[in-house]
Amino acid sequence: MPSTGISVVRLSPAAREDYLAFFDHERGPAFSDNPEWARCYCQFYRVPRALDWTAFTAGQNRIAVSASIDAGEAEGYLARSGGETVGWLHAAPRHKLPHCFERLNVAPTPIDVPPQDAAVIVCFVIAPAWRRRGVAGALLDGALADLRERGIALVDAFPFKAGDSTKAGDHYHGPSSLFASRGFLPIGETADLTVVRKWLTAPAPAVEP
Repeated sequence: MPSTGISVVRLSPAAREDYLAFFDHERGPAFSDNPEWARCYCQFYRVPRALDWTAFTAGQNRIAVSASIDAGEAEGYLARSGGETVGWLHAAPRHKLPHCFERLNVAPTPIDVPPQDAAVIVCFVIAPAWRRRGVAGALLDGALADLRERGIALVDAFPFKAGDSTKAGDHYHGPSSLFASRGFLPIGETADLTVVRKWLTAPAPAVEP
């Protein structure tokens, strides 16, 4: 059932403590049902693939993302309800996530705009108690509105081919149906992912027959 009263805010230094509290393993709800992911702090797609991700500890990732937030390099959107952080969407201009394509095992999608005018969506994290209550949709709508206002021309996303799976881990890129309902169109695929795109400030180019 869709939830009302969800507000969406862009990540900023002022929201850093809310972000960290959401992801902190000891207190935060982000990975309370997936403790093996608790060390991530949504750093995975920011780290070059040449580096061994398994060598990074929760403490190291926490420090790194905290510094990135303060520097304005880490971007994304928090969902809040009644002062509580209930969800997160990792979306950013693609020049701020230069390693995401190699982490996704996807060739960089072609663009006809400067990298700073294109964005990518790589992760949704919804608190378990708030799933299936419209939080992901609110996050996506809020992010698209903000990205459009900032002059972003297009957004790419990479939903898993998860079918009818109800496991949260199979949908952390966002479900295909959510993107389709917001006008994203498929532009490519791998064995595991569908690559979808939505144009925000420019018309989608004509598809060659």
